[in-house]
Amino acid sequence: MKYIVFICLFFVQQGFSQSDTAKVFSYQDFYDLVSRHHPIFKQANTLSDQAKAELLMARGGFDPKLDVNFDRKFFDNKAYFNFWDNQLKVPVYWANMDVKAGFERNVGDVLGTDIRTPIDGLSYVGVTMSVLQRFSIDERRATLQNARIFQNIAEAERVKMVNKLVLSAAKDYWNWYFAYQNYLLLKDFYNLAEQRFDLVLKRVAQGDLPAIDTSDAQVTLLDRRVMLEQATVDFQNARLILSNYLWDADGTPRELPTNATPQVAPAQLVTPEVLSSLLEQARQKHPDIQKLDLKGQQLRVDERLGREMLKPKLDIGLSSLNYMHRYMTGLEIPKTGPFPPFYKLNVDFSMPLLFRKERGKLQTVQIKQLQNNLELQQLRREINNEIQTSYNEVKNLELQIREQQLAIVRQTQVLRAEEQRFSIGESQLFLVNQRETKLNELKVKLESMKSKYEKAKATLLFAAGSSEW
Repeated sequence: MKYIVFICLFFVQQGFSQSDTAKVFSYQDFYDLVSRHHPIFKQANTLSDQAKAELLMARGGFDPKLDVNFDRKFFDNKAYFNFWDNQLKVPVYWANMDVKAGFERNVGDVLGTDIRTPIDGLSYVGVTMSVLQRFSIDERRATLQNARIFQNIAEAERVKMVNKLVLSAAKDYWNWYFAYQNYLLLKDFYNLAEQRFDLVLKRVAQGDLPAIDTSDAQVTLLDRRVMLEQATVDFQNARLILSNYLWDADGTPRELPTNATPQVAPAQLVTPEVLSSLLEQARQKHPDIQKLDLKGQQLRVDERLGREMLKPKLDIGLSSLNYMHRYMTGLEIPKTGPFPPFYKLNVDFSMPLLFRKERGKLQTVQIKQLQNNLELQQLRREINNEIQTSYNEVKNLELQIREQQLAIVRQTQVLRAEEQRFSIGESQLFLVNQRETKLNELKVKLESMKSKYEKAKATLLFAAGSSEW
């Protein structure tokens, strides 16, 4: 609820009430609103939550586990067997080892002495570990390490989604800016034609101008009215498209008020120092580069695991029997050298003779590493060149804007001279309209260049892997 109140207060403070005159809705205000409540921003944030869930699952491989098994057979008044085994197993992270403690009771009429326990059961504590294969790394630890790396991959993917949204929003904002400026220019353009039409009617009535000039002025007026009507529709549609990015905190879509106007295009220039900073930023923090770097880290974990699987398998398990029972009851524990007085020892050894499966898996990982490195090499070059081309586009538009401004100054001078000649009867209305049309075209083109310039700066920022200067 507090977010809804905040949004309402924001629009009131910005003057976005329908009863007020036009109020400026700056790009920074627009960016702040989009970054707070747009669904894609919220969707991007869920990637981090997903990575945390993946990490939680990977950590589950080291959760202590309690097993209770009970099996009993009684038939024809004869107790064949009664098996009961309770075990707590605790995995250890730094080695492929499980520490276990439990209690078992195996009694029955048909059981052999090898599995029979005392009538009151048998407690045990022990360890099971891999000595060769899976000693330095195993599937559980590899999964956990990759899950930790995946958190950074998810963050890079989140940044990429945000950058795409900001680029799209910036382009639509500056399209709205151009539509608004085009509407204002054509509105003034139409008003001039309307005033000149009224003036021509009076001068024709006084006999200063031929009657044909009335038709010429009316044609110009009607043509400019059509242009103004189209510009009005374009401005309204651009405002509606921009509204796609505005949302309340509760997920309710907002409409951009009709009296909201865009800010004047800022005169912020992109210097070579800014280019160098963007190139360095892209090299270190570009999300696509980060994703491939992190993928390479995951492949190195997989390679390490693959090399570990080339070792023979040797698992050893050692359990001390009835140790806990004797310790808790205070019974004497005999000393018999390095082994417990009552123990159970398991040794499991196996080794493929050719290791073809393991070698094939390792070679597959190594090929993926090579592919990833080549892709990363190409991506770095492409990103670097994309930043350079975007920068060239920005600098070219800077030059074109300066030249266009000078052309407008010169065309204004030409128009004023033509109007003076027309006022003393040395020129024709057609020439005045032609000069005025050319001046308006130059002004519209200038605003189009300013819009393209801001969109080019947004593209440059996106190419560097960022969304804010």
